[in-house]
Amino acid sequence: MRRNTTACPTIASRTATALIAIGVVGTLLCSTPRALVAQAPLAGGLAGGWIEANAFAQSVSNGFGNWQGAYLRAVRPSARDTWYVDGLALRAFNESGAQLGVAHRHDWSGRVFHLLGANVGNGASILPRARADGAIGLRFGPARRLQATAGLSYVKSVATLSDLAGVASLAWYAPHNLVIDIGGRYNTSRPGNIHSHRLSTTVMWTPSAKRSLSARLIGGSEGWQIVRTGITLTRFHSNEASLAWREKISAHSALSAQADWYTNPFYTRSGVTLGVARYW
Repeated sequence: MRRNTTACPTIASRTATALIAIGVVGTLLCSTPRALVAQAPLAGGLAGGWIEANAFAQSVSNGFGNWQGAYLRAVRPSARDTWYVDGLALRAFNESGAQLGVAHRHDWSGRVFHLLGANVGNGASILPRARADGAIGLRFGPARRLQATAGLSYVKSVATLSDLAGVASLAWYAPHNLVIDIGGRYNTSRPGNIHSHRLSTTVMWTPSAKRSLSARLIGGSEGWQIVRTGITLTRFHSNEASLAWREKISAHSALSAQADWYTNPFYTRSGVTLGVARYW
């Protein structure tokens, strides 16, 4: 840990954001801090459009302050286009922030699609001021069960700093409604040309039309992480894990729960996310 009088990018400015469904959006919605990336429900693989509300609580060690928050998400699919809207309210590192994100997926054919997303924050240091993401996806292989995605992400912090990252993933839509996704992110923070990278593995299983289960592992390096005014964690490694469940309790309603764990050399964070969704 070092003291720094110059504001640095938040954790969010170097990482992908939440998965809505494996291989669908992945990195294009509300970008939360690195330690909160696992907050968004992994188990989003049930069919149809939906709107959901979620609340989360995190216990953080070593006096860094516990985290709480809530977010809303709406997903509207059609034959070739899917829209995603997210709103996030977050209290972390003894600071409060809010953010709104919008993403769009368009399927040009049965093989090619693109993803575009943008979000803005309210100026809190724990969230980026603005972010833009874009990616191209390609389905290939027998029965088009393989899907490759590659893209770029640009983040502007609340100070003068910015991040540029390349992201890529490969997903296998396996038999028995199983999806395995492996992804990576290589990031450069400026000024200073600080390089960092993250690797992730996500497995999602949808055993029935009512139930979806997910697990995710993420690890790698982080360039910067502001934990309070004047104090910034720099150039360290971290790891995290998540388990999620989503269950339809009626034709139009679902409940979800997720357990998360994150650790770096300075603190450990763990907690749960609970949500309710309305399908149509």
